[in-house]
Amino acid sequence: MSLLARAEQVARRVTDRLTDDGRRERLMRSLAAATSKPAVNVWRPSGLSLGGAGLAVMCAAFGEVFPGQEWEVTGHRQLTDVVAEIGSSHLDASLFTGMVGAAAAVSLSSADGTRYQGLSGHLDALMLPAMRRLAEDAPPGPHTYDVVHGMAGWAGYLRTRPRSSEVEGAARAVAHALARVLGDGEPHRMSRRRTRPGQAAETVVDCGLAHGAGGVLAALSLLETHFGFGDGEIACAIRRGGHWLAAQARTVDGQILWPDAVARDPAPADERPLHAGSWCHGSSGVARAVYLAGVAADEAGLRDLAVDAMRGHCRRYPELASPSVCHGLAGQVLLALAFAYDTREPVFVTAAGRLAERLHHRYRDGFPLGFREVEGDGGAEVDHPGLLRGAQGIALTLLAAHLGRPPRWGRLLLLW
Repeated sequence: MSLLARAEQVARRVTDRLTDDGRRERLMRSLAAATSKPAVNVWRPSGLSLGGAGLAVMCAAFGEVFPGQEWEVTGHRQLTDVVAEIGSSHLDASLFTGMVGAAAAVSLSSADGTRYQGLSGHLDALMLPAMRRLAEDAPPGPHTYDVVHGMAGWAGYLRTRPRSSEVEGAARAVAHALARVLGDGEPHRMSRRRTRPGQAAETVVDCGLAHGAGGVLAALSLLETHFGFGDGEIACAIRRGGHWLAAQARTVDGQILWPDAVARDPAPADERPLHAGSWCHGSSGVARAVYLAGVAADEAGLRDLAVDAMRGHCRRYPELASPSVCHGLAGQVLLALAFAYDTREPVFVTAAGRLAERLHHRYRDGFPLGFREVEGDGGAEVDHPGLLRGAQGIALTLLAAHLGRPPRWGRLLLLW
């Protein structure tokens, strides 16, 4: 079976189960009983990570490839529920569980602005001024700035919108807020307390793409590349953030790797876990952030470091238990594709194809969704339908590997 056929098969399994209320309820009850994260794994119509908004994004992507096959109709039904929840509930401003993600789903379903124009305009009028206000008076804490919960995630939405003075004004305000995180030479605003088994609590700066400095750097770099602010403060912050993150890299057995986090006050013999894989915390995701900074700042040294790192990750594939986008094989496929699109180097093209085939062969017909998410290292196996941690994201990844071009939905992951 081809990658395209497998992608379509998984997408149809997902829509069959999620668009029937009874089947969705049974699936979500099963997930709640099996998962170690029941508070996180909750279906909401507005949810991008796990909900109707994510399903609408998947339907939009498949509708482009298979026009006239009810994908647009299914996606429209999900957006109807999204709008109903927006009108009846107070949603936070996050990308993957809140208002920004719901608006991103509408934008990505708009067929390049030819559909949902009134709804998109209404959401812009609601959200863009709010983004500016929040960016100018941002509360402290890493969740304010990261990709999953905070302002770095807004970059994905802003880059799906047509250029206008309102969009550019909001983007500039967000960029300045992110620049303040990186502008001091070390991203202390991303600091958090962490306790590891058998060790005392410590203050660390997360390096990763999803929750750490890597995500802030990627978001700021992509905003600069897309909007071209020409602002010295923003340019300086990108260079400083890129060099700070580059300085955290370590070479181990010929591979350039990053720790998942760096202690603010490291002990002399401080050793951090180093691993290549995963979008959310792994070295491949950090390498992508450094590369994007090199593009935005026009610094060959940053680009070369990132490319060298990713070459090593592609020659010696990381062993990833999960098939998902967030911390599994699908995320590694997308990262290899991102470097392949930009550099056209055979090592990345070959790796993307081989990793996609590995993902393809993890499919099991006996699983309700074809794939099972593995939580943590050797954790519970769960039937997860979502975009970040489940079958929606896997279907979209297989589709992207077949298409050979950057899909628009990948902007939400700050990949390109």
